Amino acid sequence: MSMAESLVRWRYRLLPDHVVGEILAKKWIDSVIPFTALVILCAIFGAIVPGFFDVTTLTNLSGQTAELGLVVLGMTIVMVSGGIDLSVGSTFALAVLVTLYGMNVEQWSFGTGLLACLGLGVVCGAINGFLVGFLRMRAFLTTLVTLIIYRSTFDIVFPHVSTAIVTSGPDSPTYDFLGFGTVWGVPTSFAVFVVIALVIHLVLSRARYGWRLFAVGGARRSAYNAGINVRFTLFSAYVL
Repeated sequence: MSMAESLVRWRYRLLPDHVVGEILAKKWIDSVIPFTALVILCAIFGAIVPGFFDVTTLTNLSGQTAELGLVVLGMTIVMVSGGIDLSVGSTFALAVLVTLYGMNVEQWSFGTGLLACLGLGVVCGAINGFLVGFLRMRAFLTTLVTLIIYRSTFDIVFPHVSTAIVTSGPDSPTYDFLGFGTVWGVPTSFAVFVVIALVIHLVLSRARYGWRLFAVGGARRSAYNAGINVRFTLFSAYVL
């Protein structure tokens, strides 16, 4: 064995760079890295903030993050399909504004408010999906423009209805239960978020629609050659 071969062998034995490279090449590393980062952040906050891991604190955090988690689930579907939607926050704010005005001021029933919220979200998502999926416009720039439009609409309408919304309240036990109730000590909103997250996980991992989303996100040309309706799949991802 030559000296050069011996040096190379000792290098791979002593230096950890090849080990790191092999670990980073594993398929499961994409899930481990964000989970590890989350654990580290929780440990840091637990060490800095007194009572961070108390039951009361965890309950409050889970209840507050549930609504943002629903937005993230919608963004997940879009990103799996290879797109991006910058207008999700504005769509969320606009849909909530309409729902709160209807339920607080107009005294809509919970079902009517829910349908109005979902309907407005579907309309806003369908606009993005049509522009990106069928007209093949750039997702980043398109959703940036719709973000500005939706947000501007919210900013124009909000000052005129904010006082009426704040000074009124919905007369709906279901609304109160979903917003402030608990199920076995867990906030109802967080429980709903977990159920929806599990359903989306099953759809993405077990249903044909989820496989089509991954196929379109991985390679649109290959997905088209495989017989997948790429345009409609992209459109439906933004609607969801």
